[in-house]
Amino acid sequence: MDKAQLHELAKDFLKPLIPGSVLEPDSVPSAKKDTLVALADPCTIHFKAETSDTYRLVLRRSQPFSKATSRTVPESDVVEAFVHVVRAMKGGLQQWYKADLRATFPRRVVAKALCSTKPEEEAVLGAMDQLAAWAGQQYEGKAILAAIGFNSGAQEGASSFSDVSREPFSAVLSNGFDTMLTCNFKGEVTGHESLDSPASYPSFAPFRLGAIAHWAHDGRLALVLNRTGDILVFRDYQLRFARRGGRWYFLNHTPVLTQMGRPDDKEVRKAVYSTCIDASFARTGACIGIVTSNHANTWQQVAVSEKDYLNPAKSTKTKTLVPMIGTKKFQELDRRLRQELVAMDGATLIDHKGTVLAVGAILKIAGGSAGGGRLAAAKALSTLGVGIKVSQDGGITGFHDGKDEPKFIVM
Repeated sequence: MDKAQLHELAKDFLKPLIPGSVLEPDSVPSAKKDTLVALADPCTIHFKAETSDTYRLVLRRSQPFSKATSRTVPESDVVEAFVHVVRAMKGGLQQWYKADLRATFPRRVVAKALCSTKPEEEAVLGAMDQLAAWAGQQYEGKAILAAIGFNSGAQEGASSFSDVSREPFSAVLSNGFDTMLTCNFKGEVTGHESLDSPASYPSFAPFRLGAIAHWAHDGRLALVLNRTGDILVFRDYQLRFARRGGRWYFLNHTPVLTQMGRPDDKEVRKAVYSTCIDASFARTGACIGIVTSNHANTWQQVAVSEKDYLNPAKSTKTKTLVPMIGTKKFQELDRRLRQELVAMDGATLIDHKGTVLAVGAILKIAGGSAGGGRLAAAKALSTLGVGIKVSQDGGITGFHDGKDEPKFIVM
């Protein structure tokens, strides 16, 4: 395949799908025996569209790509799905309707990465397209919320989802939180699920959608349309893909915990990251700092207002919060309370053991900081160990040691 054309497609459709990645301008030589997609090193993927291509393009990022496991969709699978879609569309991309084909690229890559057969892909694509259509509609003056579950072991259905979705009643057959319309992977409607709250909520999914995320395992796949028009895709108890602002993103969670790196207590890191996910999809935004042990006596130089400190509590705010938090560490608090704490204007600071130090904190930020208040705040917090910004549009960005280059990026 023409190298310039593949590079353009990868720049437009693959790079945005994998946050933090960089598509190198130069390629590397490739022989026929080389696989189409290969993990060259932990942070580099080489890929080409056809066996006969004498080059492979280079996708790189600072955080390592994940390796395949039974519970993980690695980035290399997403790249392989992209390559497959490119090959399938190669002929059409030379025709007058190539712009129409390009518009279908991201959704097809997502479906290919999730499904093993063509009928499965088409069924999932149909559901994605219907959710996207509902995102631009209302039912009796309200935004449509919906959830569709695909079950590999489901029985035959009496009606196809495409037929059912043409009927107005279909828009209210699920609430997008704990009820869903169920289908088999042939795209036939097989029933309805009313889901109980799980005993343990999945860490790598928005808390409010924990029942649906918990359902999506053992070959099941769930798609959700939320009230802000996002489309979320769950598999193996996790949020795997999200469509926000018309753009699809791939989420791979375990590498984020590795790249966060601090503190040593993984449960603290997991609690912080799950709260970032909750704040992201609640669209509240957040700014969180993790204070490492070597900054235990200096964090007040960044969080400068004593009225924000929980010990001792001197303001109405902190005197109200202290009984709510009690002696619990951040990782021991209910996720709903954690989300509400970080939603406050200002920053939330915790130490390396999870002790909440300050909430809604005013920070001392160096003059001349660029990129917006939350970004500057996250970088300032990172001088204490780790600083994380959750934008109101949902992106999650983490920094270490006051450096400008992000340590991890999600969406």
